[in-house]
Amino acid sequence: MFDRLSTHLVDITSVLINIPLNIGEKFYYLYVLTFIGLAYVSFRLYYRKRTRGGFFKFLFPKAIYLHDSARVDYGIFLINLFISPLLLIGAGLQAWLSTQVGGVLLDMNDGRAVFVGEWSTATYLMFILGYTLAADLSVYLVHRFHHQSDVFWPLHALHHSAEVMTPVTLFRKHPVWNLLANLMSLTLTGVFQGIFIFVFFGGPGFEVLFGINTVYVVYNFFGANLRHSHVWLSWGKPLSYLFISPAMHQIHHDPERMYKNYGEVFAIWDWLFGSLYIPERYEEFAIGLGQGEDNPHNSLAKAYYVPVLEAWRALRGKFTRSR
Repeated sequence: MFDRLSTHLVDITSVLINIPLNIGEKFYYLYVLTFIGLAYVSFRLYYRKRTRGGFFKFLFPKAIYLHDSARVDYGIFLINLFISPLLLIGAGLQAWLSTQVGGVLLDMNDGRAVFVGEWSTATYLMFILGYTLAADLSVYLVHRFHHQSDVFWPLHALHHSAEVMTPVTLFRKHPVWNLLANLMSLTLTGVFQGIFIFVFFGGPGFEVLFGINTVYVVYNFFGANLRHSHVWLSWGKPLSYLFISPAMHQIHHDPERMYKNYGEVFAIWDWLFGSLYIPERYEEFAIGLGQGEDNPHNSLAKAYYVPVLEAWRALRGKFTRSR
């Protein structure tokens, strides 16, 4: 038992050390550099005349990065990283669904795919775009469902209870939320892969299908880390009808408008389902749950047990009312 724990700690330490060198991580060094570069553009556009001190003092203010809420974020990030192997339930779901869906469609078509042969560049591009759309739709559905469910909202409220935002606030998520979101993503992307393999049979093996998604690399490169920060950056119209800008996600953290802009990469889901809000100009607003000093997750312990307790109370209330 002790040896297993020691090995796991060594593995986690290795992951932390290698985060800046891993292109699949949010804090890959190039993403950090573009975070700084885009923040400088924002600083020149919106903040320079009303900010005391230089750019880096503006970008990394102690009042935000040393705030009690930010400290809770750092703790959640480390704890969730430590327990991440427990959240791998269903890790084989995507491959299984791909195989099953593809197999059923092939059987229905007398064992024939629509197109057979090696994938072209166009096929790869279609796969990458379709896969990203399926994964992004899963984020939208899970996100909106949690906002509209009395039982599941407490699990997501932890994320919205952040009183300040830093890029680490992205990871301010309850493990149960992470598990549910992961299962939904694996389901939708697995079904998509099965359909796509049926239509374009041949080409790459699963080692390619499970590789790094190019669209997410571009997304991370263009300011994904600004989404959870105090730095305003809007894409403006008409681009904001297609892609969620950092400013649009920050508005989602406004307690008055948390039912807007559920999407992660694409704005099309919010546009289609009536939850899109595009700012016309620079805005200032509060973030959090709108409860003032009554933050239900103002400690690391509360961040983990309060969401479960409140979800259970909501579920028990539903059982009581249904009797």
